[in-house]
Amino acid sequence: MIQGEPETELASLVFRQMDLQKIQVLDWAKEPEAVKTQVYGADFVLDAMYGIGFRGSLPETLFPLLDAAETSGAYLLALDLPSGVSCDTGEVPGRCVRAAETVSFTALKPAHLIQPGRSYCGKVTVVPVGISEQLVEEAQTPLFGIEEKDLALLFQQRKENTNKGSYGTLLSVCGSTGMAGAAMLAARAALRSGAGLVNMALPSELYPVVAGALPEPVYTLLERTHGDVISEDSAALLNQKMLNASAVLLGCGLGTSALARSLLRRVAACSSVPLVIDADGINLLAENIDILKTVRVPVVLTPHPGEMARLLHTTAEQVQERRLDYARRFAQKHGVTLVLKGSGTIVAAPDGRVFVNTTGNPGMAKGGSGDVLAGMIASLAAQGITPYWAAVFGVFLHGFAGDRCAKRLSQRGMLPSDLIEELPLLFSEFEQ
Repeated sequence: MIQGEPETELASLVFRQMDLQKIQVLDWAKEPEAVKTQVYGADFVLDAMYGIGFRGSLPETLFPLLDAAETSGAYLLALDLPSGVSCDTGEVPGRCVRAAETVSFTALKPAHLIQPGRSYCGKVTVVPVGISEQLVEEAQTPLFGIEEKDLALLFQQRKENTNKGSYGTLLSVCGSTGMAGAAMLAARAALRSGAGLVNMALPSELYPVVAGALPEPVYTLLERTHGDVISEDSAALLNQKMLNASAVLLGCGLGTSALARSLLRRVAACSSVPLVIDADGINLLAENIDILKTVRVPVVLTPHPGEMARLLHTTAEQVQERRLDYARRFAQKHGVTLVLKGSGTIVAAPDGRVFVNTTGNPGMAKGGSGDVLAGMIASLAAQGITPYWAAVFGVFLHGFAGDRCAKRLSQRGMLPSDLIEELPLLFSEFEQ
């Protein structure tokens, strides 16, 4: 022990019950060199300096001790949390212990899932300590993760007597000149995720390019007026297609033109089915967040940190520092499901529930990955899964497919389109 004897009454009581003949007690504040000698000679270093109630930053006087522990070559095991990590937010205001493994008593804590704290925990193992399940449930925050075994809920056996209408129609309002690829990635991801039909509503000039590469969707061609807004005939046609859809996706590669603005306003006001808004749709919302007040259906927003910063009129750096707080507050304030993308993607529900994702890897940090995710979420919503759970399962599957691609193709070489092609291989394993 290198921080002296315990100071609290309960800890002191437990300490006195131990075999003190086998315990050497040192005090870092009084004999730092002796402590360093012990640390450098240890096979294991156990971090139990601070508990889940820790707030603020570690004192600088501990920094040399952290340096010694991290360079000693010993296996660094943290109890509950690495010292210096905030339990409830995952924030690391200053230095903290970087553990190889963290043993969490009773249940996972928020910081085990939320960045940046998650990066310092290493492998996380949950161990019971005799606390009843009832007390655990009462104390739990509305924050959770899911595991691979939970995907069984998605893969119910499809009935024999069904048709494409049984599995939903997704209306995709995406694409613009120079960004047709985003619309194509989203549509292919939606089809690979099980949607019965994808209807791509896009500017008519994109049709030859997109239809030549994607034969499976049907197409609704949109014409514009001289003022670069959607024509009356196209607006009426779009309204009809929305009535026939079971979910709508808007924004992937849409651009921020006058046409894009007119499409956002119309879809927001007229959609009668769940609406997923991604990319440029979010950028346009950031200019006029009151558009959300015109929506009468469940909405899923899928911003990356930069887009989230525009919605909040702050910086991406500030968003990253308080990801959980920003996501939860925004979802509750505006009554939407908010998917804040990044390492440990957060899905926040209007009722305060929060899912933190554990799948995915840096190889997915490529243009187009977000379009694939948006298509997957919208596809699941079109198939009848509630928007919040469509987002949760979509995010998990997206990262899961990405992890499989990374193993097969490498993080450096994998592409967003590889994720799409991995989906049927992944699904086949669960359907068998």
